[in-house]
Amino acid sequence: MHTNDLPWTGLPEALSGATTICTTIDIRRSAAEVFDFVSTPALWHRWHPATRAVREVPSRPLVAGETMLESIGAAGRRFDARWTVLACDAPKRWVIATDTPRGVARITYRTSPSAEGCSFERTLEFRSKGRLWSRFDATLTRWLLVRQSARALRNLKRVLESE
Repeated sequence: MHTNDLPWTGLPEALSGATTICTTIDIRRSAAEVFDFVSTPALWHRWHPATRAVREVPSRPLVAGETMLESIGAAGRRFDARWTVLACDAPKRWVIATDTPRGVARITYRTSPSAEGCSFERTLEFRSKGRLWSRFDATLTRWLLVRQSARALRNLKRVLESE
């Protein structure tokens, strides 16, 4: 399935003016191992602090067009988000997006070989809906999510290097 076949034709406009957070870490595992782990949403609770649970998902890497339902706790808010995989170029790039009543987001995972094993990059683009929350996207919410993203990648490194 191609990205153009997915129900995200309005995503670029929805993310206009979005806040972006990019976090990178080296992990002593192969790019394929890291890619398979992070593109398996059933495992997110093991490393990402915002993930409370993931439902309606197989315990394997997801490919373009597949969806999952994540219960999220981030920046003082709790909500469910249905993510759709927009692109899957294993083991290099995986892109998911969601559009909820709280906001719209796109996450891109990239892996590449490094001297240590694998460099993993996570890019979050988000824009809150509603005047009150959107006022904080570039300041308080970004500050909170930068810290949460860094913690997530440290957790990922710890989990993958201890297995």
